[in-house]
Amino acid sequence: MRSQLPSRLPFLTTNSSPGVVPRRIRTAARFDAWQAPGGGEIQMAATERYLRALGNDVRAWRPWEDDDLAAGDVVHFFGSRPEFVAPLEALRRRGVATVVSTIAWFDWRNTIREPGRAVKRLAACVRYAARAALPNLNSWRRRLYHSADLLLPNSQAEAEQLLRLFQVPAQRIRVVPNGVDERFAAARPEEFRERFGTEPFVLCPGRIEPRKNQLELVRALRGSGRRLVILGDAVPGQERYAAACRRAADDDTLFLGRLRHDDPLLASAYAACRAVVIPSWFETPSLAALEASLTGTPLVLPRGGCAREYFGSHAEYVGPGNLAALRAAVERAIEKPRSPELADLVSNTFTWRHVALATQEAYETV
Repeated sequence: MRSQLPSRLPFLTTNSSPGVVPRRIRTAARFDAWQAPGGGEIQMAATERYLRALGNDVRAWRPWEDDDLAAGDVVHFFGSRPEFVAPLEALRRRGVATVVSTIAWFDWRNTIREPGRAVKRLAACVRYAARAALPNLNSWRRRLYHSADLLLPNSQAEAEQLLRLFQVPAQRIRVVPNGVDERFAAARPEEFRERFGTEPFVLCPGRIEPRKNQLELVRALRGSGRRLVILGDAVPGQERYAAACRRAADDDTLFLGRLRHDDPLLASAYAACRAVVIPSWFETPSLAALEASLTGTPLVLPRGGCAREYFGSHAEYVGPGNLAALRAAVERAIEKPRSPELADLVSNTFTWRHVALATQEAYETV
């Protein structure tokens, strides 16, 4: 990834700096983060764990009682949320370093597919067009990004959006990739097969919601004779979408619900499947794809987002809205063998240890 970055955006090394000293680090996410946890929550928990292993004092920020933060401490926000603006600005006034893992993607085409009334989607398109034409336009996002001491996008593509759409100074951006737990490399298929059968299947992991686009995958594979296993629960408020997915599914589709991230059955599912399919509108870049990669599993990933920066030619890429293209990509992936080269790429570049070292190095710049 480093070679893809222009000189104006310095990329962090993944070697521990001898001058780095342990810090007090507090992490923050949206209040309802663990009601429907996804990639952002896993990213936060893993970053906490591995920063702690490097000797840092790390825990969740409790703003209602943590009144002893001072210069040299860091509060690290995960995600781009309007409710982060006020506490972030208050922390900066106290001299506390503020860091935001933005976990964001901006594409006007995605707003058209958002659920809800047409007038709401049209208004979102207008806002995007205004932002693209007038990047100095005031908004809570611009205020958030300009108030933080440092932004940590997951990819070069995301960093360039922050530059272009919000005019964030390049020196306040550091690209820190998303990561993966090395335990997935040791996954074995037997546990999953013993519980759910040995029939070949395609796996689609992720929260069930329109952006994840499971309904399109169900329709694309309906009648194909391919067994499809969907792992995930409906995002609160998206129960009707999940019900539509079930109605559209044929007898070859199995809905298993959400598995805990530390459940060995999840890793076993990656090792047991013929391919992992992420049919989302976009991903930044998909933690499930990184996890599956450690087993060398063939991937079908979205064109939208930054997945190609991570996986290059090791995956099939499709855009939403074309059922025939999605089905064809799945068929191609199924015919591929598992890839040791893909597993090596991810294990040598994108483990959480790499991410924690890069994140700790980033803190030294604020």
